[in-house]
Amino acid sequence: MRWTFRISFLLFLAWAIFMVSPFVALYDLSKAVEARDVARITERVNFNALRASLARQILGEYLKSQDLDGLGQQAAAQAGTAVLNPVLEQLITPQAVIDLLDDGQLQQVAGPQGTGALFFPVGFDASSLEKGWRTFLFSESQGFRSVTIPLPPDEPKERQFRITLRLSGTTWRLTGIELPEPLREELIKRASAATKSRPKL
Repeated sequence: MRWTFRISFLLFLAWAIFMVSPFVALYDLSKAVEARDVARITERVNFNALRASLARQILGEYLKSQDLDGLGQQAAAQAGTAVLNPVLEQLITPQAVIDLLDDGQLQQVAGPQGTGALFFPVGFDASSLEKGWRTFLFSESQGFRSVTIPLPPDEPKERQFRITLRLSGTTWRLTGIELPEPLREELIKRASAATKSRPKL
């Protein structure tokens, strides 16, 4: 009976540690953003996956606003990707991640006003713990290796960033950022403006 209790307790403890681990990684990333620690951010971000995540969001909406002149879906996507590459390159850097996750806007983009600090406050006061608890409650797991966390948790959905962390080995890494609607629209406008000097798709 005693061994059964011990084994059950250890299993529960391991499960609890695993459930908390992505939020510990998120807190560590927030500290790196606050310190503008590029090396630490680079370790915590999968930039290839992040690029794919942002491209999916922006490309579809961008193509809807364009006159495709009968181009097939694949050809239109390739042309759109070529136009969007300069915009995406601005987002796939440690500094861009710092900008987005620090105040909710890119310094290179004259977009909407920032939403304030997105991550947990540095302190451990009652407000910090309450915010951390709400962040945990509103998170969504996709199996055991991926979790999506809306930030800030109390903002309306259209103003939230949805951060996706994925377990790689023993490390949780940022693999996706679903942008809030105003910032996504601003980036699409920038891409559309870039086409004015190019032939139409």
